Amino acid sequence: MFGMRANIGSGARILLLAAIGILSAVPAATESLQSPETGNPSLDEGFPVPIGERLTYAIEWDPPWYLFFFPTMHAADAELQITEDGEFKGRKTYKIVFKAQSSGILASISGMTIDDEFVFLSEPDTLCTFSVSKKIREGKRKRQIDVEYLRDTGQLYIRELDESVTPPKIKKDTLKDNIPACVQDPLSALYFLRRIPLEEDTVHTSIIGHDDVVKEVKSKVLKRETIKTPDGEMPAWKIDTVALLGGLFKKGGQFKIWLSADDRQVPLQFEVKVPIGRVTGKIKPPDK
Repeated sequence: MFGMRANIGSGARILLLAAIGILSAVPAATESLQSPETGNPSLDEGFPVPIGERLTYAIEWDPPWYLFFFPTMHAADAELQITEDGEFKGRKTYKIVFKAQSSGILASISGMTIDDEFVFLSEPDTLCTFSVSKKIREGKRKRQIDVEYLRDTGQLYIRELDESVTPPKIKKDTLKDNIPACVQDPLSALYFLRRIPLEEDTVHTSIIGHDDVVKEVKSKVLKRETIKTPDGEMPAWKIDTVALLGGLFKKGGQFKIWLSADDRQVPLQFEVKVPIGRVTGKIKPPDK
């Protein structure tokens, strides 16, 4: 029994990390809106960026069939917000803040507490990322990761500090060369996607940065379908892409997200299959 509980606890920790990371793994932008002169995405047309919007999500774990004796468990709560109050080297930016906290039964089983906060500063005209700041608190793991994209030199600078030890230890402090002129963090790419009028079979490509790794990621609109939300049933675009699980865009980490089929294109729901089940996130009613 003890061995079984230990295995479940280990699996629960993996699931919690997947649950926290899932929403920050929504890479997508569009090929058709690339500027031929600069290679940067253009925001001249489409829906407006939802400045001031705040979205909250409940994240749950659905166990695989062979763990039929476990019910669906609440794993975490997440919050996503975008404002215009950011600033980068004297320039006004969009500020995107993502927060995630473990909660519910799964957190109790795992014995692991997660309290993460990510801040992304992006250029308003293109949603290309200027900088990323990550405060990671995941059990005993405590990290501060800061990334800056140096467009003039085609580089990125990353500094990673291990704050779990005293004094804090520098794990990484490096420059990386040959970085594209426009890189979008996963959430800036999500807001970019939401500005694009979607239709079935649309394929999107984006250059996504995660820490010091930069990759091209493709996403596809699969179909339009109706899903349940706190406000009742709503039509939504079902989109297939990849997820940040166990490394950047690990093979097999298929990620699906549903955006409302209206001019807001709100992320209503998301889902990723993991080795021991499925992690889902559903939008919650706004706090009163």
